[in-house]
Amino acid sequence: MTNDRHIKTAVVTGAAGFIGRYLLVELTREGTHVCALVRNPVARLPELRAWVDAHGGNGSRLAAADFDLEAADLGLTPDGEAWLDRADAVFHLAARFEFGLSAEAARVANVDASLRLVERVARSPRLERLVYLSGYRTEGGPARALDVDDPAALRRFYRDHGAYEASKMEAHQRVARRAEELGVPLTRVSPAVVIGHGETGETTQFIGLVETLRLLHARRLPALPGDASTWLPLVTVDLVAAILARVPADPRSLGEHLVVFDERSPALPDLVKRAAAHMGVPAPRLRLPVWLVRALPTALSGVDREGLSFISSDRYDAAPMHAFMERTRLAPPDIEVALTRWVDFLVAHAFGVPASVR
Repeated sequence: MTNDRHIKTAVVTGAAGFIGRYLLVELTREGTHVCALVRNPVARLPELRAWVDAHGGNGSRLAAADFDLEAADLGLTPDGEAWLDRADAVFHLAARFEFGLSAEAARVANVDASLRLVERVARSPRLERLVYLSGYRTEGGPARALDVDDPAALRRFYRDHGAYEASKMEAHQRVARRAEELGVPLTRVSPAVVIGHGETGETTQFIGLVETLRLLHARRLPALPGDASTWLPLVTVDLVAAILARVPADPRSLGEHLVVFDERSPALPDLVKRAAAHMGVPAPRLRLPVWLVRALPTALSGVDREGLSFISSDRYDAAPMHAFMERTRLAPPDIEVALTRWVDFLVAHAFGVPASVR
């Protein structure tokens, strides 16, 4: 971490996830003592410590305590409560990231739990920053137009965009509002499509765009949704983790919403074409409008119907991210090189498909 100061104690929810693991590396490497709030902490802590050590962090600075998104009290035990009371920073990364959720299940895990955590950390005497992980589509046209206080509009949004995305869009607004009401120092960070590590390509996440690339590699992707302007902005997981780790020590980011992405990301057709050339397979030439893809099986389109909400030509304001990176002396990795290394990792690891079901 390149800040002149760094936080001493932090709590991370979602620490066992893709982004969470790299955040643990960033924090512990710089001397921060971290409590990972996870389910089954006794069983998971040894593996997390070993993973952090293997990736350049310091696992000895890592503890773990219970956390449950679906519990009314968040599943917090006395040791977890104690960590929250002495934390300088709390990073809320945990969410139910899956398609096919009911609206009720998505709201419980992604909206209600986030609000409960805001209310809990409002009592934390040492808190300097709550860092909330949101999503880049919160800055897309439909999400900006959403009025979460209009029940009918909210129901339509859940119906049209799927429960996962809708719950994240709702939480994005409600978390900011509740934090302001309670005086909680908040920064929201919204990464774009997160790919593997910029140097190694390593990933632990095999959903979303990965499924499209898996079908491409298997020569089972005859068409792409969208058109030539369709854009899925990319960002490497190490850059997301580095930005998250630096937020609490950056006074100017207080109250900000940082959308984190690489402006050099290729448009979706070009991205797929480059990946196909690298893998030595033909790229699909056919492009289909989103309304038609919605009627096709996922196996044919390569995109889950809920994932179609991400098929857009929207562009995003990079100014806050660039200003933050300049202040914290961060530079993004080469996205072209990172994309190639990510594809190599995916192919080498069979796109995360277990050997028993290949």
